[in-house]
Amino acid sequence: VKVTAVKVPVSTGKLVLFSQLPNLKLLEGVEISGTVVFVSPLGRVWFCPQWIQVSLDKMTVQVDALDAEKKLEKLKTMNLQEGIVCITRSVQDGELYRARVVTIDKKVTVDYIDFGNTEVVGVEDVYELPSGLEMIAPASAEVLLARDLPKQKTQEVLEETLMEVENLVLVLEKDKTGARVGKFYVGGKEIKWDLMVESKKVFEKDRVDDENNEDEEDVVIESETDSKESEAKKKESEVKKKSDVVKNIPEVKVKKPEVIAMKKPEVVVMKKPEVVVMKKQEVVKKKLEVEDLVVEFPPVVKVSPSPRKLIRMVPAIPLEAGLDVTVFVVHVESVKKVWVCREEDEVRVSLLMDKLARLGEELTPAQRMKKGAVYGARFSQDGELYRVV
Repeated sequence: VKVTAVKVPVSTGKLVLFSQLPNLKLLEGVEISGTVVFVSPLGRVWFCPQWIQVSLDKMTVQVDALDAEKKLEKLKTMNLQEGIVCITRSVQDGELYRARVVTIDKKVTVDYIDFGNTEVVGVEDVYELPSGLEMIAPASAEVLLARDLPKQKTQEVLEETLMEVENLVLVLEKDKTGARVGKFYVGGKEIKWDLMVESKKVFEKDRVDDENNEDEEDVVIESETDSKESEAKKKESEVKKKSDVVKNIPEVKVKKPEVIAMKKPEVVVMKKPEVVVMKKQEVVKKKLEVEDLVVEFPPVVKVSPSPRKLIRMVPAIPLEAGLDVTVFVVHVESVKKVWVCREEDEVRVSLLMDKLARLGEELTPAQRMKKGAVYGARFSQDGELYRVV
């Protein structure tokens, strides 16, 4: 069989639409070595095959050289349009990457076609696609996972199991519905997340209990009831021993001769019961306060002098009839009703989810509930925080 080398076309300096680029060819039923380059907060995964990495590195070197020589030209506002391929300087790391323009407003939303992530940048950070670059296919493609996503900390678990491993292999196949899905392997073993879910649930439950300062006797796992009862009895006996030691402290210290030497006998007789009893009560009381500090502390924290203002829900902008809008499905309620999110809002939603995750430790329980107000709630199936009404 005679194999003829195919010459890859290069850019000419004219505007190039994303649809004009060749598709990334990933075959089904074969092992494809590569790396996962991006995982979105919603659990979407982008994979880059190893065979295209050389071409991508070569193109990156060319772009960096042009930037060093000040030969990159900023994209003119009049030529800025959705769907075109450009070179964009990332806000996150300051490096240059190929990107597709998604939306245009005061700032520009772009998809980095070789890595999968999305970012909002200034118009001044968008450059024309220089001439002479190979028109290679996007170096990454989204992979629909064949296995169920992790129920808790989806993005974090996927990044740890897919991005921080070596010798990752992808195998694509079709499921019962005909959709093309992928399975990932390391060392010949498939990566699954079903076992991680159970251990994460136990950890999450304990973490939430600690955050709420709940007593161990209030929330008990059935299988651990006996052990916790024995631990509770053990703690009670230790408390009694400590209190006995505290009661014996005044008698251990030789204070009686000093009092008699300094004051008259009748004064000692009158004040000794009061002084000794008061010291015992104070020491015992302070000791008990220290022991019960965890139990008494939460009510003090929950008291709020002035209730916070509630935020009313603002309905989403309805989809216009007869107008094509790119969306992705976020929830299937029934065979006749699904919930969707505009693709242009994905970045905003992702940033909001990240912010909620960071604020999770600082949020306090709601003091009052009102219909139509917006609250934050932790979803039982994945343990993440979401806005709810």
